[in-house]
Amino acid sequence: MGGTKAGVWKVGGEGDLSGPSTRAEVHMEQVLRVLQAAFQVTQDTIDRLRTDVRTRPAPEVNLQLSIKEARELRPQTVKGTTNPYVIVSVSSNSASHRTRLERDTLWPKWNQVFTLPIGNLQNEVIRLEVWHEHDTVKMQGLTAVRDIKGMSRLVRGTTAQVQHQASHLLGHVLVNVKDLIERGADGWFDLEKNERSKERGSIHLAGSVTSKAQLENKSRQSYDALLARLVYHQLTATKNNNEHSEWLRPWDGHLSGPGAASLAQYAIMLDIGEAALHLAWWKVGSRVPTADAVWVLARLQEVQAAISKNLYQDEELLELRSSFCSFIHDHTERLKNLHKSFPPSSGVIARRQLTYTLKALQCMQHHAGTRALLDQEGLLPLHEMVTASLATHTKNWWTTVIEKLRGVRTTDQQITHVINIVKEAHDFLAIAANTYDAIFLKEMNIPYMQTTYLMVSKKVNPCVRPLVMNIYNSLPPLGDQEEEVGVDIYRLDAGTSLWELYMNLSRLYQLSDRLPAEARAESGVREYHRWFSRGVLRWLELAVCRAQSMIRRAVELDMLEPQDDYCKFSSSASDTLGIFIDVKIWWQKLAWPDPENSAVVLTKILEDICSSVLTYSNLIREKVEHIFHQHENSTRVFITQQARTLFREICIGLNNIERVRTELVNLPTQFGFHELLQKIRESDNGDAAAAQLEPTVDRLIANATENMEAKVTEFIDTVVEKMQPTLERAVNEACEEQSSRPLLAQVLDPTLELTIDQLNTSNFKRFMWRVWEELVDIFSTTVMRNTERRKANYFGGVRKILEATLSFLSPADGKGLDEETAMTPAYKSLMELLENLRMSSESLIAKYYQERYDEQLEEILPCKARLYAKFLFTKPGKLIVEVIMAKDMVVEGDACSINSRSGGLALYNAHQPIDSYVKVQLVPQEWFPGTAIFKTKTQRKQDPAVYEQTFDGPQLTQDSLPHSDMSKTDDGVRAGFLLFTLKDYNLPGFTNTFIGEAVVPLSSLPCVDSSQVHNVTHTCLTMTAPGLDIGYNSLRALHFRTGDKVASSFIKKVSKRLIEPKAKAGTPVRPDEDKARSRSPNIRERLKLS
Repeated sequence: MGGTKAGVWKVGGEGDLSGPSTRAEVHMEQVLRVLQAAFQVTQDTIDRLRTDVRTRPAPEVNLQLSIKEARELRPQTVKGTTNPYVIVSVSSNSASHRTRLERDTLWPKWNQVFTLPIGNLQNEVIRLEVWHEHDTVKMQGLTAVRDIKGMSRLVRGTTAQVQHQASHLLGHVLVNVKDLIERGADGWFDLEKNERSKERGSIHLAGSVTSKAQLENKSRQSYDALLARLVYHQLTATKNNNEHSEWLRPWDGHLSGPGAASLAQYAIMLDIGEAALHLAWWKVGSRVPTADAVWVLARLQEVQAAISKNLYQDEELLELRSSFCSFIHDHTERLKNLHKSFPPSSGVIARRQLTYTLKALQCMQHHAGTRALLDQEGLLPLHEMVTASLATHTKNWWTTVIEKLRGVRTTDQQITHVINIVKEAHDFLAIAANTYDAIFLKEMNIPYMQTTYLMVSKKVNPCVRPLVMNIYNSLPPLGDQEEEVGVDIYRLDAGTSLWELYMNLSRLYQLSDRLPAEARAESGVREYHRWFSRGVLRWLELAVCRAQSMIRRAVELDMLEPQDDYCKFSSSASDTLGIFIDVKIWWQKLAWPDPENSAVVLTKILEDICSSVLTYSNLIREKVEHIFHQHENSTRVFITQQARTLFREICIGLNNIERVRTELVNLPTQFGFHELLQKIRESDNGDAAAAQLEPTVDRLIANATENMEAKVTEFIDTVVEKMQPTLERAVNEACEEQSSRPLLAQVLDPTLELTIDQLNTSNFKRFMWRVWEELVDIFSTTVMRNTERRKANYFGGVRKILEATLSFLSPADGKGLDEETAMTPAYKSLMELLENLRMSSESLIAKYYQERYDEQLEEILPCKARLYAKFLFTKPGKLIVEVIMAKDMVVEGDACSINSRSGGLALYNAHQPIDSYVKVQLVPQEWFPGTAIFKTKTQRKQDPAVYEQTFDGPQLTQDSLPHSDMSKTDDGVRAGFLLFTLKDYNLPGFTNTFIGEAVVPLSSLPCVDSSQVHNVTHTCLTMTAPGLDIGYNSLRALHFRTGDKVASSFIKKVSKRLIEPKAKAGTPVRPDEDKARSRSPNIRERLKLS
């Protein structure tokens, strides 16, 4: 094919813009054969035409050669420049032509045109030589030399002048005329001189061949006719003329070698200019439907460039206007049949053709010259014409599709056809989105996908919505009959026709995700899911019925045997979880698009699942209870094989409930509830809805979980209750034998072995915890039953057994109880009681005083007085006590008593002066037999009361005292206490009134030399009365020892000093001889309760 691009006349098409000719071997016979085939004439006609041609004179052929410029010539002067000129000659002619001389430049510009006569087109060669003319050497030239190269050039110039050499050859170029005929010449040619590869620069040439021939028809239209013939012949010969072939490669504008040669020769003979050639190629090429759109666009741009230069006459502009209108009409018609004209299956080929077709249309629209021609035809803007063609394409497609619904009568047939329509609509829009939309949007700013989607979706709506709504509105209410559950053919379940329709609509709606929000709001299927709302609710009702039925059947068939060696639950748990998984899969496939509505539906699903879970738990409980009641008379749990089998089945039942409960907790996550809430929060006004839905679901799961845990707890309580006689018997035997073997080895060890094998981890810990609580209760009962008749060593053994039991149930491997958690308040209280019961009475008395001392330090009881005293040990071991004074003495203000002085009722006021004295003694008295009790003198009606009396105590040594069992580190003396008692002296015959007491451990007394006694400072002691509500553990242990004289005597003594909690106002107080402090008449009972 021929044409021009950037001023280049090309014969071989775009692939032959540069390089040597690809048709150097084309002969006349080949040209004649091509012309004969193109015009479909016989050989006789060809022979006659050849004879006729030979009788005519040969045409005059000239070459119009333009020598434009040169670049990067080799320097020849001292200044580093040249003085170039060009000599051009033809090989068959001795004449030559010379350009003008350009001085002092390496980039000369001539822009001269020469007409060269051509004799033989095939063999003629044009020679161009670039010469440098030497300057006359003058003395000034020496001053211009700057380097060794400049000196070399000066020497060469001087030598040439001496030898009378006027010029120096810089390089030459040889051009074959036949190449100019076929390819044209408009480009740069490198200069050559010899075989040495020095860069000598290049020269810019442009040329064309003209001819003067005696032809009858020299119009350009004859060239158009020849071109059209050769193009049609090329398409037919290469089978490239089927415009609807999907995989046909577009014709790229190339002609065969003989065809291109004949066209080139004919153009020379007609003397057709470059602009006319562009016009001819555009007119012919634009009518070829299979032409490469890229090539067509290039031809259009060539024509537009010529229009811009005003190279066309009015007649040619009319031809162009007609061709433009034909081009627009043809391609807008092709767009009305978009899928066939640009088939999506052809992939890149179709997209490329469509892209450059739209580019060509846009090029016509935006170019001033072509737009003016189109305006003369009264054409609409091309953007509107293309949009209208695309709309027509969509309407034609829909008309074809909707025809399938004609004649359909039954509902099932309607559903089938509507499914196909929606599927085809999805495919149609998917092609629009994936193949065409980006092209139309980029090239012509046409939102093809948006307009097409809205058009199609609005047409789908009236086809689908009434059908679906009528189906669900006409369905009868769901009954209780099981056959109705099985024959519901319109349920929204996977595999049904309505499910397929729903999924197709879902996929159709998802295509709108790439559209703007305002476009999605106009979609005809935007609320497609609401059409199926009744179907979803009906499916949920059916699902609940089916789930309840399947769960009952699964429990009935369950043999309560593990499914395999790796799990500890049976078949019914797996079947129940399988039901939930099926619901989850259905929900995930449903993919309800409205987040808020979806959350409501999901809440209903989770509520139904919770209901089914509770049903399963109740059924398992009933099944296990039935098995359990069959062995109701068995009390030796874990001992007999029958009991072990029974317990194994119970364990499987517990594991089943726990397995289902664990999965229930994770259901909101598995169903994507939290992600759904996040979507709701991100929507407008979604926070309130999310805040309402989240606690609802949490409450559902929590209630169901608590209910199931309660079922598990009931199971475990029943089992432990069954075990209780066995455990109690084992505890009694262990306590009697003072050995843990009857309990641990004979009962708990087989229990642990069986439970750890049969129960899962959580149920095992629950079971062991409940067993531990029962054991603590049994040990407590056993201890309370034996407190009054057993000795201290018995309780020491019980304490060791209890400690061993805890260690046994909380092994280091973590498979049992957590030791710290197992130390419950009941356990700690029991251990503390056992610790007290295993001590001697004297040690318990010492512990009581230690507890009183701790109270004194913590100041948790009201202060009755402040006592100042000094106490110490001298180095020999002598005890010295100095009682200095007491002040701030307080008698209870709300207590009335019979005053021994006045003989009547009197109201004591705080800090009322009394007759006080201080008693000092060592306690426990049993540890210090024979030690005197010291009393100060009575200070009457004084506060502060000054005593200033010193008492020398006994000489105390470790060897002379019994050893205490309170602590392993006590040495007898250190375990004792110094007791200061403050009393109010009454008349003879009356009991002195107890005010308060203070305790000082002997271990805290300083030990100094006799000479340093005066350096020891006095101490202020807080005097308090013991409180009943404090709860002294030591007194509780002493109370149990009713047969021990030491314990009974001490309890009787202390009970007179215990302060009861204050009575409410207005409560009558019984007169008593020692009413200066309150005393409980039921002190023993209250100690026992504490």
